[in-house]
Amino acid sequence: MSSKGKRRLIAVGAVVGTAGVALILIGVFGRARIQGERTGDRIQSICRLADAKSFGAGDALAEAAVKDPDVQVRQAALIGLGRFVEPKYRATVEQSTQDASAPVRRAAAITLGLYGDATAAARLGEVVRGDPAEEVRLGAVMGLGLCAAPETLAWLMEAAEKDDAPDVQYRAIRELYAKLGMSYIGEEPHRVKDWPGQAAFLVEYLKQYQEVQEAYAKAGRPLVRHPENRYVPECERKRQDAPQGEKSEGAGGVPGKEDAGHEP
Repeated sequence: MSSKGKRRLIAVGAVVGTAGVALILIGVFGRARIQGERTGDRIQSICRLADAKSFGAGDALAEAAVKDPDVQVRQAALIGLGRFVEPKYRATVEQSTQDASAPVRRAAAITLGLYGDATAAARLGEVVRGDPAEEVRLGAVMGLGLCAAPETLAWLMEAAEKDDAPDVQYRAIRELYAKLGMSYIGEEPHRVKDWPGQAAFLVEYLKQYQEVQEAYAKAGRPLVRHPENRYVPECERKRQDAPQGEKSEGAGGVPGKEDAGHEP
């Protein structure tokens, strides 16, 4: 090899070596980190990392979601992970649905819904079934609303029908209507005189939709009907309450969309 060729080879080697050192330095010193001694400072740092999506930001948020001693920081980290819906962070999000703090579990449930598959829906359904904190179950319902899997309809129906918190039922009904292409315009539970009766009627009404029936079938769960919760028009109720000899012909049946508290 000529001396000129040797010089070129040495030059190339030097460039490659320099690039390698630079990559190592970036990996060690340039990786995103959450900074700050105070809670507020670390939360602001999380927000900046989530917005910038800089190198290693997702890893830093995932670490904080599990290891930071402050509840607010863990909560913020899980919210921030909603910007990084990647398989490698999924285990962290799922693990955080069992965190000791309710606000952290709520944030994890909402972020988990962004993964959008049947496994995420099933985990969120378990949270709605079993978490003792209403705010967490509400977050799980919100997560189900974000989840694209068809099975979410079955889990939302269960929440609307069986949860003992009116606000959780109300949110589940709103999410159901949205997934079925409608807008629920009914009053909030505290404004409804007989919310349990109203919720039972709405759930029974939604069972007629093919998408709901298919969701139950796909989830391998039976769709149990409760005819006693069906809508009964006022004219039919009067006819039923009237003495036997005074009963007149009347028609009852399934309500129109305006009766079910929604707009198309």
